[in-house]
Amino acid sequence: MLAKVDFLKNIWEVALKSPNLESRDFLDIFIIAFLIFFVIKLLRETHSVSVVAGVFTLLGLYGIAIIFDLSLTNLVLRSVFGAFLIIIAIIFQKELRRFFSSFGFLEIAKSFIPPSEAIIGTVARSVANMARNKIGALIIFPGREPIERHLEGGYRLNGEVSEPLLFSLFDKTSPGHDGATIIEANRVKKFAVHLPLAEQIGKTRQFGLRHRAALGLSERSDALIIVVSEEQGDIKIVQNGKILPVDNEDKLKEKLAYFYAKKFPKRKAVYFFRWLVKNISLLVLSFAAALSIFTLVNSKFVFIQRNFAVTPEFTNIPPEILIKDVIPQEVILTLKARASDFEVFKPDNLRLEIDASIIDNILKPGKHRVPVAAKNVIVPFKFQLVKIEPASVQIQIAKNIILLPEQPK
Repeated sequence: MLAKVDFLKNIWEVALKSPNLESRDFLDIFIIAFLIFFVIKLLRETHSVSVVAGVFTLLGLYGIAIIFDLSLTNLVLRSVFGAFLIIIAIIFQKELRRFFSSFGFLEIAKSFIPPSEAIIGTVARSVANMARNKIGALIIFPGREPIERHLEGGYRLNGEVSEPLLFSLFDKTSPGHDGATIIEANRVKKFAVHLPLAEQIGKTRQFGLRHRAALGLSERSDALIIVVSEEQGDIKIVQNGKILPVDNEDKLKEKLAYFYAKKFPKRKAVYFFRWLVKNISLLVLSFAAALSIFTLVNSKFVFIQRNFAVTPEFTNIPPEILIKDVIPQEVILTLKARASDFEVFKPDNLRLEIDASIIDNILKPGKHRVPVAAKNVIVPFKFQLVKIEPASVQIQIAKNIILLPEQPK
């Protein structure tokens, strides 16, 4: 048990100072770190961090049970983890859908054209006027993530954004005034759309159905939704599962401008630097977690040696001779590589070839001592040849009588 504890104490130092890291290892770690970072960001936006903390607590207890040989705890938690993937899929069903859909639309989002400043001003002015007149409204501004699969019903419009159009869509006599309107670029894409209701009923207990619908979409995507209360005449912005009040038209314009500047920045280099500074701690944490997983779970830094018995193969044998015997018939090759590399290694890929045409006095019948060198060993590039035993083999040469000329009678 003490050996296990010492291993855990030193593993971080071993991982960082290991001379055996290759370029493929850094790529491996980078990919895992990116996935960890992306998942943490998504969970923070969907407010599921507390659930993740519970999962990692169980994983930590399981690790302690293994290190200190706690048989009962090990047995119970191992039984739980037997159905762990199913449990995760059930708990994070909504987050997993959002996670995978985000990856598929990263490239499409790059070509998205945000609304102009004039359109943002028009929307802000219209919303402020609707709030003063207590006209209920629900306006959606999609982000990078697709929202179509969350929507039901609605009518395609593709009309240019204007104050009269927005007022007509949310007028109480309009058949679609209870639905949501989607604005993309400078146009109203759809109206009278129905949204999924929020699962967090406690947050919407004091609000109406519009707020619950807006919160429902914000739980499933990165869209920004504006809600105007028909009863109170106030303005709320709903995003990432949060409902935030907006005091006036200018504040609303600022919120909209900030939303599009963050989601679709014009000066990408400046934005990337700011984003990097803001997320540096999370990036370091993700990289550290990826390196730990890489080291502990996959045992990538553990190098071992294994012996393989290989039969020598002779090539370019002169036609006038035969190799009748080889002593010993097998040569032991000691290879060094990572434990994970040996798991997928096929011994058939290991060969020992000796060019007979360059052996001294090869045409002379009798016994010959032939050295076996590293150049004769064909081994995959991941493996290092450590030892050849024996360093030479003995071969018995005989004349090929089939090729001898016939003697005259």
